[in-house]
Amino acid sequence: MKSKIRIILILSALAVTTMLAGCAAVTAHQPVPEAVSCPPPPDTDLRLNEVIRYYSHLRELPATDIAREYNTISLNFSKTGSNPDRIKLAILLSLPNNPLHDTAAAIDLLKTLPDSTTASPSDLHEFALLLGTLLARQEQTDEAVSDLAKALATEKAHSKSLQGKIDAIKDFEINQTHRDQP
Repeated sequence: MKSKIRIILILSALAVTTMLAGCAAVTAHQPVPEAVSCPPPPDTDLRLNEVIRYYSHLRELPATDIAREYNTISLNFSKTGSNPDRIKLAILLSLPNNPLHDTAAAIDLLKTLPDSTTASPSDLHEFALLLGTLLARQEQTDEAVSDLAKALATEKAHSKSLQGKIDAIKDFEINQTHRDQP
């Protein structure tokens, strides 16, 4: 019985030693700094995480690079009409503080997104629907802010006009008071 236990302990120790030696021989894969990623072929579908990374990448680009990217994606979209290019173009058009910013065009691109060919909608298709809804809501909010700014400007002009009338009445009262005094 003791010999069986001893053999099991020896085999266990040998197995642990082998595993540890194997782990020590494996080196960790280090990411290559500044690796250039190759865009997916036009017939493959983008994944949601790729879209998010694309947006994050675009936010860091200067305006000239964004314009260059817009030209490239726009040309690709006009040739292929693919959903990934359509979504990328919508993202480019929806970037804030960008000379290419056109929320209405981005919404139109997302509204005309063809239905998914699979039985269940893909994450990317649902993301496009979400983005379209959010952009439409943003456009409504922007219009409401614009309308409120116009109303505020009108009210300021009206307030200034009323203040001028009040000042004229005060001046008239002061002149009337001084005129009656000897």
